[in-house]
Amino acid sequence: MKVHHLWLVVVAVHCLTPLLIANSPPHDVTTTQFWQKHFQNKNTLNYPVVFVHGINARLSDWEKTASLLSNDNYCTVTYHKKDTIKINKRGNTHCTIWNICYYEPNLVKEMLIGDLKRYSLRLDAIIALIKQESQQNKVIIIAHSMGGLVARSYMSHTKASWNSVYKILTVGTPHEGVPIAPPIINHLRDLHPKSIFIKNLNNHWQAPLNKGYKQWGVIGAVNIKKISSTPSIKASSTDSGGPGYIPISSSIPFGEWQAAIKQPNIPSLNTPHFGYRLFTNAKHDDLLFHEAVLKAIIWATTN
Repeated sequence: MKVHHLWLVVVAVHCLTPLLIANSPPHDVTTTQFWQKHFQNKNTLNYPVVFVHGINARLSDWEKTASLLSNDNYCTVTYHKKDTIKINKRGNTHCTIWNICYYEPNLVKEMLIGDLKRYSLRLDAIIALIKQESQQNKVIIIAHSMGGLVARSYMSHTKASWNSVYKILTVGTPHEGVPIAPPIINHLRDLHPKSIFIKNLNNHWQAPLNKGYKQWGVIGAVNIKKISSTPSIKASSTDSGGPGYIPISSSIPFGEWQAAIKQPNIPSLNTPHFGYRLFTNAKHDDLLFHEAVLKAIIWATTN
C-alpha cells in the first residue's frame, strides 16, 4: 500500500513539473538579474527573441520589456520608405533581444493605406535580416495585439518562413477579429471577424493545428474592473472593457477561452491547439509589461 502511494506521488510530480516550472519561476521575473541567469541557462534557446508591436504603435510599446530582458542591450530594426530597413545594434556585437517596427515613419499614411498582408511582408524582410545578423536559422516571436496576426501571416508565406519560427507567443491578439472594426479600409478591414484576411489566415493554420502545433502560445485578458466578477466573463468580454478592444474569445480562440478563464494566471501546457495557454486580469496595453507575459516568455525561450 505504501509503495502504491509512493508511485502515485511520483507520477503526480512528473505530470505537474512542467506546469510548476512555467507558473513559478525561482526568482523575480521583473529583475534583470533573473533574465541574465535565464539566458545563461543551458536549457534556454539561443535564438533571437523578436518583439512585434500592434496597431498604431512604435518601438516604445515593447521597450520596457525588451530593456528588462536584455539589461538595456537590445537591438532595434525599423522599416522605412522604399523597402529600406534600418538596423541599430546600439553598440552590441551580438543581440539576443530584438525590438522591431514594421511601420513607415509616417504613421498617418500607414493608418490610411497600410494592410496586414503588407506588414507581414515587411516582417519577412526584417526577420531575414535578424537571422543574417545573428547567424541563426530560427527566431522566437513575442507579438502584441494586431502584431500577432502580422506574425502569423508571415509564418504562412512559405514553408521556410513557417520553419523559421521556433515558438510564437501572441499577447492580446484578435485571432478571430474585432467585431467593432469597420470593414472599410485596409488594416481595419483586415481586423473584421468576417474579413478575407482572417479567413485565409485561419485556413492556412488549420492543417498544422490538426497535427498539433505546440509552438504557439496565447495569452488573453479581461479587464475585471469593468465587470462584476470572473464568473461573469462572456465571450464578448474584452481586455479594457469597451467594444473596441480584444474579446477573450478572440485572444484565446477555438473556444479554449472557456477552459482558460477557470484558472486565472495558471498556464495550461499542450492544449488541443496551443503549447501554452493563459488567461489573466489585465488591460490591453498593460500586457506589454506584465508578470504573466514575462513568465510566458520563459516558456517561449526554453527548450
